[in-house]
Amino acid sequence: MFRSIRWKVALGLALPVLAALIGFSVADYYRRNALLTVMAENSAIQMGEMASGSLRHAMMLNDREMLQQTLIDIGKQKNILRVAIFDENAHLKITDQPADFLPIPTLRSPGCVECHTPSGILDQHSITISLPNSDSDEPMLRSSIQIYNEPACHQCHDPLQSILGVIITDYSLSGFTAQINKDMWIDVAASAGIALTFTLILYFAAHFLIVKRVERLRLPLRRYALGDLSVRIPVNTANDEIDDLINAFNHMADTLEEETQLKELASSARYQAVMEERHRLARELHDSTAQILGYVRNKATAVRMLIEQKKIPDAITELRQLDEAAGNVFADLRQAILDLKTDIGEGRNIGSVLTEYVLSFERYSDIPTEVVNEGAYDIQVPPGSDLQLLRIVQEALSNVRKHSRAMRATVTLQVNDQNMLILIVRDNGTGFDPSDDFAERKPHFGLEIMSERASAIGASFEVISKVGQGTQVVVKLPLKVEGESA
Repeated sequence: MFRSIRWKVALGLALPVLAALIGFSVADYYRRNALLTVMAENSAIQMGEMASGSLRHAMMLNDREMLQQTLIDIGKQKNILRVAIFDENAHLKITDQPADFLPIPTLRSPGCVECHTPSGILDQHSITISLPNSDSDEPMLRSSIQIYNEPACHQCHDPLQSILGVIITDYSLSGFTAQINKDMWIDVAASAGIALTFTLILYFAAHFLIVKRVERLRLPLRRYALGDLSVRIPVNTANDEIDDLINAFNHMADTLEEETQLKELASSARYQAVMEERHRLARELHDSTAQILGYVRNKATAVRMLIEQKKIPDAITELRQLDEAAGNVFADLRQAILDLKTDIGEGRNIGSVLTEYVLSFERYSDIPTEVVNEGAYDIQVPPGSDLQLLRIVQEALSNVRKHSRAMRATVTLQVNDQNMLILIVRDNGTGFDPSDDFAERKPHFGLEIMSERASAIGASFEVISKVGQGTQVVVKLPLKVEGESA
């Protein structure tokens, strides 16, 4: 139970409050007890002075019966336990209750020795004590009022003697202590009640403001941990720290889900690109290599038959055609291998990759080819677009080698004022008329494949060509503006 944050918060705050309240009650108890004791001592002194005045007349008349009756009357007062008169030698002279002073006390008796110095001189006039032979353990206040030797007393006492004795009065403090104890326990009970109320308030406050809201996060977080990235936690209108935490989680979940979707799209795009490349290679092998190998086989058969027929000149002509066909197959295979080996590596830009590919293409095709980079050295294209642009250039240069009879080719990269990347593959070959011959030549030249690749990355595709004036393949790709979300 106490593992719950509700109890930790409630008890962690309520227990110090309870301890503080109880400590205050105990301190107040001792303060009030000391204050009431002082007040009782002052009252005792005043009562003793009054008793001394009442007894003066009886003592001056030396009327023992009157003195005894006066002491009895004083002893009947509320909270007075006993009253007695001792002479200067601490001998008991008279008391209202003689039995209470048996055996007769001396200066060293309990209740007397506390107020006298070792020499016997009275040092203090009141003290709170509990007599060991008393029927009750309740404390009492013993007050001593000195009886001075006044001129009226000189007829019976030595004038040189200043003090004739003392009036000892015992006061009960049971009423005072009982009330103080009662008040203290009332304070302790009130403190416990306040602490309990405070505990309950903190418990339910922690429950509704913290724990209940945190428990709502448990199921969504568990689903999220199991891979459900669509989980979002509803936000209340409290707009406090927990809502800030929920907003941070939701933002993190949105970002992670978007990244996961982008990775899935990129993976799907890579897979699609691989499959398209396989289909392209299959078409290339079928359209060129397979057909040429069939052509080579037929030519080889024809050469064999011509040699058997002793037609050597005709056989040599066939061999020349066979050599040309084998060269075309060799060139196609080399380009296919080059296309497969060339890829967009991590951290590389499209400009450097195209430059490297064009240099390799120029070596095996014997067609002078250059890359013209007009301010697009560090250009960053959207993810996946660089590979599609590379494949378009490969397809376009393959058409240049196979069909254009060009003496030269150029690959141009530039970025215009509208932040658009423009890729142009240009040759000075024979060209063709797209309006007349486009439908027939499109499968052969791979124009449909290039158009589909451009469309897949949101780019435009255009072929510009005229008979005898070469051909241009133009791709325009909008680039993301800095600071714009993808």
